[in-house]
Amino acid sequence: MKGKQQSDRLTTQQKAADGVIGIFDEEAQEHDRKVSDNSKIVVHKLQEEFPTLTFRYRKSISKKEINEALHEVDDDLGQTLFLQSASIIPDGGIIEVKDDNGKWHVVAVSEAKFQGRDIDNIKAGIKVGKNDNQDLMAAGNAIERAHKNVREEAVKNLVSMEFKTS
Repeated sequence: MKGKQQSDRLTTQQKAADGVIGIFDEEAQEHDRKVSDNSKIVVHKLQEEFPTLTFRYRKSISKKEINEALHEVDDDLGQTLFLQSASIIPDGGIIEVKDDNGKWHVVAVSEAKFQGRDIDNIKAGIKVGKNDNQDLMAAGNAIERAHKNVREEAVKNLVSMEFKTS
């Protein structure tokens, strides 16, 4: 029942904010651009600090690529891909480093969301939360998306490593 209450609350919130337009406004779009720009700066700094290594920045990684890496480890893994064009697209992109064998490994995945209007609400005296008694909203979708993206990248990265037995 708890999930249904949250779903109803989010539906009401979406309708009041005119859907995506209210959530992904100009300020949120600028925030996304800054996160991506910062990741590109990090790649440049890494290249300066570690000139013998090769780094790259990617906006996304396809789930097909993740599944292929899984399949290389075990024929039973990486079999099902419902949408061939599916990918994960973290807001700040993906930073990778190339190892001595030419394989890429994830260094960082950046996900950041500009969500909520906590400062505006506090200034206006608006309370939020289940009982309208909180100044700040609890963290939500940004953390969930970040966790999902990091988990998928970790699986891809893990299976692309070669494990040697003694």
